[in-house]
Amino acid sequence: MKRTIKNKAYTLPELLITILLMAILFTLGIIMSSGFDQSKKLRDYSVAVALAQQALEMARSAPFDILDDQDAGANSLEVDFNSVNGDNDLIVPDYDSGFAKYHRRVIIQDVKAADEKRSIGLKTIKVVVEWSAGDSSKKESFDVSSTIADIN
Repeated sequence: MKRTIKNKAYTLPELLITILLMAILFTLGIIMSSGFDQSKKLRDYSVAVALAQQALEMARSAPFDILDDQDAGANSLEVDFNSVNGDNDLIVPDYDSGFAKYHRRVIIQDVKAADEKRSIGLKTIKVVVEWSAGDSSKKESFDVSSTIADIN
């Protein structure tokens, strides 16, 4: 009686299908992970824009003579934006969203006339928001500048 020996190996079509499926899964994994990175960056930029917009809107709604530290000294809005005044301070320069740590810096300056002696009733405001995400040591930055007029 003759015995037949069966080979226990994969055929070429089976190997090709396996390699094709692995390549598809690998490609989908790369696409999904890059999408997650983009959504994290978008979230970080959205928070930075919101922090900058908050500072601009508060400066626009404040009385003109208390905006910068040259006019109002330690009671100015500029000093309040850039410092922490106790536990109940609602305007703080540092914000931790859990995903990234943000630092907001507000600079308000008088716009002088051409002779550099008198104020013309305008102030420039520059808001710089810097942050670094938890998984990255690279610092990102968002800057916005505007002017505020004394309309009273």
